[in-house]
Amino acid sequence: MSPSRKQFDYAKVLAALGQYAAKQGLSDICVMEFEEGMILIGTIIYETGEIMNRQSVSHIFSTDDLQKMAKGG
Repeated sequence: MSPSRKQFDYAKVLAALGQYAAKQGLSDICVMEFEEGMILIGTIIYETGEIMNRQSVSHIFSTDDLQKMAKGG
């Protein structure tokens, strides 16, 4: 880990990501950390007439985004 890399309060960040995923209606989620933030990947299930469809979506959050989310912003 580089000295300039910001530390996360993982409990708060993961709770905020979980709330975000729930609001977006995501299921089957995967969270990956990278040097400058996190990536959230999940599946949205939606109905079009009589057919159920699945769509994979991904969201990229910067370190600053995550810190704001963890603080409730």
